[in-house]
Amino acid sequence: MARDGGVGGIVGAAVYGAAISAGPWLITAAAVAALGHWSMGHPGNGVVVQTVLVYAFSLSAVIAAPIGLVVTRLSADRLFHRDPAGVPGILLRGIAIGGVVALLVGGVVFGWAGGLPLTQALLATLVLAWLAQVWIASPLLTAIRRYAAVPFAYGGGIAVAAAALALMPAPGTTAVLAAVAAGIAVTLAGLMLMIRRHFPGEAIPPPPGAIAPALALRIAAAGIAGTLAIWIDKWMLWRGPDSVPMLGLLRLNPVNDVGSFLGLLTMVPGLTMLLVAAETRFDRAFGDVIARCTGTSTLARIEDARGELGEVTLDLLRQLLLVQTLVAAVAWVFAAPIVDALGLDPRAVFAFRNTAFGVVFHLVAIAATVVLAYYDLFGRVLLIWIAFVVASVAATAAQWSAGYAAFGWGYMAGAVVACAVGVAMVAEATVNLTFLLFVGNNPAVIGRGGRWL
Repeated sequence: MARDGGVGGIVGAAVYGAAISAGPWLITAAAVAALGHWSMGHPGNGVVVQTVLVYAFSLSAVIAAPIGLVVTRLSADRLFHRDPAGVPGILLRGIAIGGVVALLVGGVVFGWAGGLPLTQALLATLVLAWLAQVWIASPLLTAIRRYAAVPFAYGGGIAVAAAALALMPAPGTTAVLAAVAAGIAVTLAGLMLMIRRHFPGEAIPPPPGAIAPALALRIAAAGIAGTLAIWIDKWMLWRGPDSVPMLGLLRLNPVNDVGSFLGLLTMVPGLTMLLVAAETRFDRAFGDVIARCTGTSTLARIEDARGELGEVTLDLLRQLLLVQTLVAAVAWVFAAPIVDALGLDPRAVFAFRNTAFGVVFHLVAIAATVVLAYYDLFGRVLLIWIAFVVASVAATAAQWSAGYAAFGWGYMAGAVVACAVGVAMVAEATVNLTFLLFVGNNPAVIGRGGRWL
């Protein structure tokens, strides 16, 4: 789209890439922004809805991450073996597992810990479950060629929720939760319809042994750790200074939460660029290396392709760093006017700035995990995110009593450490890629489970 479509193609690729890479973020941001204005006239209801959205969004990401990554890997294997008919069964199995886990978690969080009435707890649980299923289905959207339909599905969900609220003169908490749940349901239904039309085969479960247990464990653990890296400092601060009780045992830190969420939204341009670059230049360069390794090329020609891959990887990281640094600089300089224009607590400026700066390093870490996933080194992906979590916890604990001026420091510190670890691991793996492909990570040599590091 970006290469052949002119200006319209570039814009279309950007919109499509944003919807695929950050769709759940964007739909939640739109919901939070709209409900923020609505809650000004409904302070009691606004507290309930805000708490449900924050908890549902964070927990759905954690629930979906391990399931979604394993589903994506299994689907990719089926596509590589030219068996697209096997994809629907894999996806539906993952969607079902994610839904069941989310329903159980939602019942505990909203029904028991939150103490919501039965109807509201049920609606909040459905919001959590359907958001988790959207997360699980999202990676497969990269295989869909109906580019305009993906943003339309997200926009349709937002429109349904907004229309439902607009038609109700004085909606209560239950009605608002129902409207939000309906909007997410519409988005999920639209995404699933597109995926099923693209993969129309019978939903047959994946055969036993479709993926080695050790590999599946590393992939799932990497998904959990990668999501914890984003949320661990926020969860800690829900029990820290300036936090407030919201629903029953559920607490939030409104100043940190709104600033951090706004800062994380600056990730969308970088995520879009990373998706487009990884799906084009890097994918072709890596495919060239594999083609030469599986063909009749000499070692010298394989090494030439590996060197070209290294240059493409370095250029990808450089461009990503440049673009996201510019975004972070704009966010840092205009943080106060942005927060003021949105009517947020002025103290959220600190969390916004620190988070936006941390996003620069977080995106480089994400790019490193994408490269390592191509190399089939999920143990190293897991190590990157573990480094992020440990550094974030340590930095948050160290700044525990510093107050709102230190909000976002934990996330930023974790991102810097993960970035350093990720770049070092990608560099080492790229230098030794030929050895890894033929011996060090060759399933024929070390087994289907692959290597841990």
